[in-house]
Parts: sequence; structure tokens; C-alpha cells
Amino acid sequence: MFGNPTFRHSPEYKDFLFDGTITLCIGRDKKRMEIHKKLLTSISPELDKHVNNDMKEGIEGVIHLPDEGEEAIALFTKWAYTGDYTAWDSALFGIAQHQWPSLHKHLQLCAFSDKFNIPVLKQLAELKFYTQIITLEPKSKEDGAGLILAISYAHNNLRSSDPVLKFLTQYASWKFELLRETPGFRELIMAQPEFLTELLATLKGSSTKPIAPEPQKRPKKKNNSNIFGTGQPPKPQPPPPLFGSWPSQF
Repeated sequence: MFGNPTFRHSPEYKDFLFDGTITLCIGRDKKRMEIHKKLLTSISPELDKHVNNDMKEGIEGVIHLPDEGEEAIALFTKWAYTGDYTAWDSALFGIAQHQWPSLHKHLQLCAFSDKFNIPVLKQLAELKFYTQIITLEPKSKEDGAGLILAISYAHNNLRSSDPVLKFLTQYASWKFELLRETPGFRELIMAQPEFLTELLATLKGSSTKPIAPEPQKRPKKKNNSNIFGTGQPPKPQPPPPLFGSWPSQF
């Protein structure tokens, strides 16, 4: 449906195997990963600037990637050496709730490739994302939570003009009934007003004119009249005598 990538990454091992390596320092935990220097610089002009410079990174041969996930960089490295990557467990393929983590990895690679100007990887990650998500039939709350996570990550990490955002908005409109019953959806639309605006534009309004409700009957006022029905308060009575009865005459 989405076709094949226009360009393919086909590394020639003899071009970089005998060159030195550089260290990628990943995430907040600063996990270290080695990759061939010449391979890395041939893939990304932005990463080339990090490698070949007179600053600390270039001199020490260490590139710090504090905002990237360890799994995403592992997939990037696999793609760099082989020209492809796999983000899901084939044993779980077809089970909707188990596919959202791999869809999230595709989005991570989209953001990474966009940040470091790697259009070949961006195109491949988008293709894999679209191909996988259109096979799903989200029904459960777990599916709703996975979709909310994907939308939130995409809006926080991709450019506002990225076509993935528009696709996810249309997908959310399709599964709106599921989303609005999913915990976290209210927080999503509050945090992402642009997503809310686009979502409202895709939702169809009611096809019939609303009918005005009947006026509510006002409750009857409580009757405060006395037991004789005169509507006047009873006259005050004189206090009883202190001793016996009042004399009939003085």
C-alpha cells in the first residue's frame, strides 16, 4: 500500500571495517555502545559534525545522546550495519496489545532520523509504522492506552508538519469511541491543543437537528397559612397566670 523506500541503505563493509570506532553514550544511564566511525559519518551529516570537530566530543571520540532510548539506538545500529531492522517479536505478531511497543520504536526511529538528518532511515521507519498499524483492530483499553502513548510521543518529538501526526489524528477519529473511554485521553487533549483542534475538525457532527427539551415544571410553593386557612398568622395569646386562673372580675 505504501510502496517501497525510494532509497536503500546498503553498507559496504570493506569501506569501514578497518577504520576506528566511536562511542555512543546513550540515555540518562549513559550506556555505552561502539560503532564504526566511518560508517556513522557516512550515514548522517549531523552525526558527522559531532565526530569530526575540534571540540570535546570529536577529541574524545564520544557522542552523547541523553534523549535517546537504548532500544531505539540498538535498532538504529542494526539498520546501519545491515540496511534493515525488526522492531517486534514475531511470536506475538497479530496480537494487538503486543504491537504498540514496536510501533513506539518505529516512531522513536522517525524522531531520531529526523533530528540527525537520516532521510533513508526516516522513510523506512515510517513505512514500517504505517504497514503495521493499519493491520490493527484496536478494541481494548490496552489498545487505547497504546494509541494515546503513540500520539503523545509523536506530538512531543516530531515536527508539526510531519504527515505521521495527521495520520494519527485520523486514526484517533476512527477510534474516538474507544479513546474517550480510555484513562489518559483527557490529559492528552489538554496537553496537546493542536491535536485536539485537528481531531475536532475530523469528527462528524450530529446528522439531525436537536429537539428542545420540554420546560421543567416548577415545584409548588409550600403553603404557609395557618390551620384555619385565613392566610394570617395566629394572634398571640396572653401568658398563663402564675397562680391559678385569672379572676373573672376585679
